[in-house]
Amino acid sequence: MPIQINKGVLGKEFPPFAVTVERGKVKEFARAIGDLNPLYLDDRVGAASEWGDLIAPPTFAITFRDEGADTNALLRELGTDISRVLHGEQEFEIHRPLQPGQTYLCRAKVVDIYEKTGKSGPMAFVVRETAITDRDNEVVATMRAVTVVRL
Repeated sequence: MPIQINKGVLGKEFPPFAVTVERGKVKEFARAIGDLNPLYLDDRVGAASEWGDLIAPPTFAITFRDEGADTNALLRELGTDISRVLHGEQEFEIHRPLQPGQTYLCRAKVVDIYEKTGKSGPMAFVVRETAITDRDNEVVATMRAVTVVRL
């Protein structure tokens, strides 16, 4: 039996959370994705660069987590569970590279909910946008994630 998505979640803002980028994690992530760019891995190359230190690969922010958050809270609010969910899409808009030693504030919000019918039946698409800001409250990067819910 199809479920209904609670569209009242549209506009929901999640509590902000801080993330401090660790040098070792930047290097580990770069190796894990197979990107051996010396700007991500070599401290001397980073120090000599225009940024004065290593930079993180553009998709590094995917690792940012609110360790204190209930990861299933949004699903419950939508009226669904993990068995109906697929990761649909991820997008990164980078205004300035993330760097080790810096602490960033992440603010996530549900910015769109829409439905479509595909070959496998009706689906809802939940779009979350996370603004990542520096200590001066300037946006450094924006992440957009689309979660697909089978209805």
